[in-house]
Amino acid sequence: MGRLDGKVALVTGAARGTGSVMARLFAEEGARVVLADLLDDLGGAVAAEIGPSAHFVHLDVSDEEDWARGVEATVERFGGIDVLVNNAAVLLLAALDQTSREDFLRIVRVNQLGPFLGIRAVLEPMKRRAGGSIVNIASTDGLKGMNGVSAYASSKWGLRGLTKSTAMELGRYGIRVNAICPEAGNPNMSAPFIPGHPDLSEVPHEMMQAILKAPAEARPESRLLDVARMALFLASDESMSCTGADFVVDAGLTAGQVQRGAPSA
Repeated sequence: MGRLDGKVALVTGAARGTGSVMARLFAEEGARVVLADLLDDLGGAVAAEIGPSAHFVHLDVSDEEDWARGVEATVERFGGIDVLVNNAAVLLLAALDQTSREDFLRIVRVNQLGPFLGIRAVLEPMKRRAGGSIVNIASTDGLKGMNGVSAYASSKWGLRGLTKSTAMELGRYGIRVNAICPEAGNPNMSAPFIPGHPDLSEVPHEMMQAILKAPAEARPESRLLDVARMALFLASDESMSCTGADFVVDAGLTAGQVQRGAPSA
């Protein structure tokens, strides 16, 4: 038996990166999955690769009408919704004085307003199923401060607040709401802001090994799979007592720092 047998999941930002890994893993564990994204060709290809248990919908998470259409399509296709993963996000790397009002609002519309609209959109379908699980993909930038990400960090701190507030409000319907805080779910989100648009896929893998040595066979994509596995746990009935919580997947990077030269085992 799969860990998500009988469940229907809607995953945003599912055309690539962590979202596509989640969609594949959920399907492998028995879920029927609706992949939502703006990237129609990529998202459709991932859904086709997964097979008949998957379906793609075009969805702009900042658009309330798009959410209504996406949820309606999910219910029509698979009969209901048990799991929502708010994974879609955008990043801006810019100094505070180089971040315009429009820049800030663009980030907040996707990263914070999007999950809010998504939670509202799935509320009635989940109530009809007598429960559900909502997983918000936040960030370690929502746990700490860092220069150059004022808009992004604000949106992720806000998403954690939304997670806790909605968990308190929706628990009476059997709906759980949790957040995952990865260090870098899609490292190439940063590439457009760096001259030459380098491939950054190896960076989190190398950076995270500063504290927690990865197995020899681990690859950069293993970090995405770790986040997807945490989402799988939260989507499943294995996490029935988990709600309103932050689950950090960062190989210890926010736990502290390793002082070079200090006594160590």
